[in-house]
Amino acid sequence: MITAAGRFHFLRGSVLWLGALCCLDGAGEATARSAPSRPGAAAAGIATATPPPLPSRRFGAIGYVNLADGASRLGLKLAWVSRGKKVKLTGPRVTAEIATDTREINVNGMRVFLGDPVADASGKLYVSRIDFERCLTPLLRPGFGVTTVARPKTIVLDPGHGGKDTGTSDNEKIYALDVAKRARKELEAAGYRVVLTRESDTFVELVERPAIANATRADVFVSIHFNALIKDRKTSGVEIFTFAPQHQRSADSWSPGKKDDTFTHAEPNNRFDHWNMVLAQTIHRRFLADLKTFDRGKKLAHWGVLRSLNCPGVLVECGFLTSDAEARKIATPAYRQKLAQVIAAGIREYSATVEGLRWTASARR
Repeated sequence: MITAAGRFHFLRGSVLWLGALCCLDGAGEATARSAPSRPGAAAAGIATATPPPLPSRRFGAIGYVNLADGASRLGLKLAWVSRGKKVKLTGPRVTAEIATDTREINVNGMRVFLGDPVADASGKLYVSRIDFERCLTPLLRPGFGVTTVARPKTIVLDPGHGGKDTGTSDNEKIYALDVAKRARKELEAAGYRVVLTRESDTFVELVERPAIANATRADVFVSIHFNALIKDRKTSGVEIFTFAPQHQRSADSWSPGKKDDTFTHAEPNNRFDHWNMVLAQTIHRRFLADLKTFDRGKKLAHWGVLRSLNCPGVLVECGFLTSDAEARKIATPAYRQKLAQVIAAGIREYSATVEGLRWTASARR
């Protein structure tokens, strides 16, 4: 169980009453590395009070909330960067910049793509209700208004592709498996149980991958991939994907010529929309801080490997095998070790965030 000293350091550096983002100092990292525990009934989620819905207005078919109301709800300060066009939200260890007529925002220096464009009316900025509740809230005040998930104990790592499915190239399936095995070693050393969806160059059906996670009662699922762009030797960077919330499109469907691919029904993983974002953020942050890689953003998708998960999950594109510079790095065991360490560190940080929020919620009861 988390020690009293660990609680003090974690609360001091990360989980304030405001629910700000988890930013670990040295002691917090030590807490994150400690062996996770999930004794008896303590593993169950801890419910927090659900606040009443904010007033909303419709822009087209989508319900939006006033960003000023949202900032007040989360206990953040709102200041105009450019009157009627761009605002900054600030709180303890939290900064977000949001501008009108775009889906791209910046949260603590990280690119994040909303599911719907920011709107403006009468000199006020509005974000869709779904984005406020399932994107901004978990990023700016994790755990607010939702049931806290169990402390992570079992991690499932999914090396993308395998066997007859080579992925973007013959190397993707090889590199993904290598990174997963290295990350498993890091996580097992920290006390987690780790399961891989494949242990060798074998083909695993797409539907079987989340099924493995569900059968092992995984607390976290991370699918590991590498990107590619045909005839593009320069594009590089990391992308983090979560499953799109109900009634929102994938990032790809916003591209020119693509059709709206909104799911009007909820999928199993949508129960974890809030925690998917928290997990994505901790891994995203570690990629940028530890590897200084180009940030291609946190995005939404309808990936089948995430759809039926019964736990928080993300898909990580660790870099571009078509990039001359990035592919050379990825080809080296030393860099793949760094990728593994980044993924493991992000999972440990997510675990520490959950632990801190659970402890705080229990202390208030």
